Amino acid sequence: MNRLDFESDVLVIGGGFGGAVAALRAVELGQSVTLVEKAVVSRAGPSTYVHSQYAPNKKVEGEELDAWMNEFVVGANYMADQDWVEQYILEAYDRTQEMIKLGVPYAKDAEGNLRYVKVRGHKLGTTLGVDGRACMEILRRRMKAKRVKLVEKVAVIELLTSDNKYPTNGSIVGAVGVHIRTGQPHVFKAKSVILNGGPFYPKIHYAFGDHCTGEIHAAAWRAGVEFAGMEFATFAAWSNFNNKFFTPGQAKIQGVGAHFKNANHERFMDRYDPIWGELSGLFQIARAIITENIEGRGPCYLDLRHVSEENMKVLYEVSPSVESAFKEFNIDPSKDTLELGPFVVIGTLSSSGPNIDLNAETSIPGLYATGYGTSCPHLMSGISGSGISTFSMVGGHRAAEHAKKRSDELEIPSVNEERIDEILAAYFKPMKKLRQVRPSDIWMEIGKITSTAEFALFKTEKRIKHVINQLKTVREERIPKIYAPDMHELEKAHEVKNYLDMAILACYAMLERTESRGELFRVDYPYQDNDNWLKWLLVKKVEGKEDPVFTHHDLDYDKWRIKPPTGRLPSPYPVPERYVEEK
Repeated sequence: MNRLDFESDVLVIGGGFGGAVAALRAVELGQSVTLVEKAVVSRAGPSTYVHSQYAPNKKVEGEELDAWMNEFVVGANYMADQDWVEQYILEAYDRTQEMIKLGVPYAKDAEGNLRYVKVRGHKLGTTLGVDGRACMEILRRRMKAKRVKLVEKVAVIELLTSDNKYPTNGSIVGAVGVHIRTGQPHVFKAKSVILNGGPFYPKIHYAFGDHCTGEIHAAAWRAGVEFAGMEFATFAAWSNFNNKFFTPGQAKIQGVGAHFKNANHERFMDRYDPIWGELSGLFQIARAIITENIEGRGPCYLDLRHVSEENMKVLYEVSPSVESAFKEFNIDPSKDTLELGPFVVIGTLSSSGPNIDLNAETSIPGLYATGYGTSCPHLMSGISGSGISTFSMVGGHRAAEHAKKRSDELEIPSVNEERIDEILAAYFKPMKKLRQVRPSDIWMEIGKITSTAEFALFKTEKRIKHVINQLKTVREERIPKIYAPDMHELEKAHEVKNYLDMAILACYAMLERTESRGELFRVDYPYQDNDNWLKWLLVKKVEGKEDPVFTHHDLDYDKWRIKPPTGRLPSPYPVPERYVEEK
């Protein structure tokens, strides 16, 4: 099949909020832009499920800025980069105002004024409700009007490096992609590349989760990008209702005042998170529900019966899938409670990905990243319920501006044809195998290994090492046997392979951090250690080394304004006796 080739000043990979904003800003600066998207822009991915965007209702300055920053830093378990937090809050206002001018239909009150509200993780910071699909459709139309070259239904399978090495000692000069339906190869050459690949999850059939399995994370990892926050790669949710249906919109459900109750009708979240209570993070709430169930106080329920009709209307406006699900399953939230079905898996929640500086540049020249496909330095670990979509826009805007300065000094790079042929041959290899293992078989194996309570909730050194060994066995013995009879199965084969690489990396990071903080809880270190662990774990793929190589980055508390408490702070999570001792 004939290959399609593209050249541009800027290549954007991923068409969510950050990718769209980066593309539009680059065009405004006179750059030629190609945006490649695995699905269709505005039709898939986490941006289409957004229901709240962090949106300061004014320019936040002085002592008030300190207070707004403080809730991010505390909510991030003191892992946030305060330089990034300050930049984020200051620029979030501008990026949101731009969206308002584009006509994004943010929620309004009865008088027609923008309705600024609080959601999970915020007591001062304000958010605007919005249906992410409507927002992304406006951005899509804007990109087409500005002549951004949109290349859709093409999965990027590898980044191209200037020295053709993986990991590279050079720069990123483009990417190779394949059309997910036809298999047609695509080669992209660019002076700069901006990643907006989104989070990574297993295929759990949750909301947008099945679209995001870590292909761009894995490509960046193979290229040698430095990652951060991988130890916090624990995704959780609690909105599997009545063992029948899922909905997104959890932060907004919390924001309208949801109560979480056990079988004894007790509101239990203050026991597990005395600071945030029922506005706590997804992981904290899921973990609390599971603990209540284990200790015999379940099942647990979501109670919205006290929420005003006006607030429920706002919830339905910005998260219409909640309303449609309630109608489909005959739920009247003014009368009915909903049984909660939580789950915990390895995946993105508040961070976990390429480390970026204040210009959204990664450790490799010419490669930028924004949104959920980064370490999210304004969070790293935490509970913000609205911080990612606006962070994506702030980072995308900054990446485009820095890429413009860089590209003024460069020509469109050349690429190595032999290397491209090798990449494509490796990608199509599963179609040439005899019938053996299907991707769905491996997803099932991964689930059985990682979903046990003793690993998902009650980690110890021994349990983490055991899971690493099991996952590596799957990678070494089962992945090479994957058979793909068609393009659909071929894409699934690479999804599971890439996810598995990221899951193993996350487990190594969980082993490295010897404390409990945020999404990471270890039975053998059941405390937050602010004397020894106010630092990030940075990790890279190093040539000649099989295992990932870690370094530590001490956080700059000597100059930052918001100071952490000292000492060891005991975790509030109880450990049932059967999970204390090793089996």
